[in-house]
Amino acid sequence: MATLEAVVPVIRPFRAHPSSLYQVRQFIRQQAEEAELSSETTDDLLLAVSEACVNAVLHSSSRTVKVSWRHYGGCAEVLVADEGTFQRRVPMPEIDGPSGRGILLMMAVMDEVAIHEGTPRSPGTQVRLRKCETAL
Repeated sequence: MATLEAVVPVIRPFRAHPSSLYQVRQFIRQQAEEAELSSETTDDLLLAVSEACVNAVLHSSSRTVKVSWRHYGGCAEVLVADEGTFQRRVPMPEIDGPSGRGILLMMAVMDEVAIHEGTPRSPGTQVRLRKCETAL
């Protein structure tokens, strides 16, 4: 029996610009529809992937953001990769206002969130998001 890691991902590069976020959401929605995921799972994936891509667009100085999709056994895995460095910081509502909560949102709606932090010596941050359908 194949594992999730054995499934070949669908990879799409997007321009690292706010105008590309609509295209990213279209890509994820299309993949979720083809995988016949529930609307709840699809909505959670769209939210989490959007947040990961917004972070890449706003904070990475990358020219492109690569979004990778894999689905197997009722679980979807999305990787969002940029060419930047990860900047650790605690959200400060009095300074950040309504922003600065993307990682918290991702963690709230995904089953798994992993961040491989790009560094100045080894740039390239990757956010791995995993969501499985719940049994009915």
